[in-house]
Amino acid sequence: MAVDPISYDKSDLRGIVKAFKAMDEKAVEQAKGVSNGLATYVQSKIIASASGRPNKAASRIAQGSRVSKSSKIGELSFGFVSQKFSGGGTTQQLWGGYEFGSNKYKQFPVWSGRGARGGSAGYFIYPTLRAEQPHIISEWENAFTKILKEW
Repeated sequence: MAVDPISYDKSDLRGIVKAFKAMDEKAVEQAKGVSNGLATYVQSKIIASASGRPNKAASRIAQGSRVSKSSKIGELSFGFVSQKFSGGGTTQQLWGGYEFGSNKYKQFPVWSGRGARGGSAGYFIYPTLRAEQPHIISEWENAFTKILKEW
């Protein structure tokens, strides 16, 4: 049974939000830079993972992901209406099928099975996020500790 190595409860997350509110503009800009860098790092890992999948759609979905430039916490988005496949579908409609699979719809891979927390395991996005979680959290905590000490 896999266990999440690190997790935050709601009071921890509220504390992080309070810290952001107390920071001045320069500190917020530094926080955005660190978070953006970590999200970009994870995005590259997901793209690499998707390129190893047998279908080209997974790679296209991963390459079309976007990192939010204005986010203080590093947000990564997948699936957009503007990214169309030749059959008329969009990555917004199809990313879930290619990530988690389906036993009902044959155009998708077979269902990926149960994940550690009871949901679907996934093929290229969620396994990569789970594998990189310890590194991301460690880097994020180190960077924010430095930023908070400075300000």
